[in-house]
Amino acid sequence: MVRHFASIAEVVEDMDAAVHFYRDGLGLEVEVHHDGYADVTVAGMLHFGIWSREEAAKATYGSAEAADRVPLGYTVGFEVDNAAAAEERLSSAGIEVVQPTKTEPWGQVTSRFTSYSGALCEVAETPWARTITQPMVAGAEE
Repeated sequence: MVRHFASIAEVVEDMDAAVHFYRDGLGLEVEVHHDGYADVTVAGMLHFGIWSREEAAKATYGSAEAADRVPLGYTVGFEVDNAAAAEERLSSAGIEVVQPTKTEPWGQVTSRFTSYSGALCEVAETPWARTITQPMVAGAEE
């Protein structure tokens, strides 16, 4: 079912403080897409992001009012061939699916669920991002 580990994002209350931490504190390249989401470039990682709790609530539950339902911390994503089939498997196994399969505005197909420890997770179809495009070893030439 799972092709590979695809992403990790930190869900935060304060985007400005998080961007400052990763950009100014760790010296990583941060590309802010809008007030609620930013990509952080880390060698060896397919995708690392910073996601505001309110934007995560909008994407998952359809409303920023549900922010208290989204745990702060990290969310992980798994690339799959078919998000709807993965959702069905998760549901059949008794895993709580909190966001049924849908197509995101950027074209990715996702379904979100909670892990056994309560972390927000997702399965996703992202065919255009299945090729590793970053060096997978520290210090590799860019």
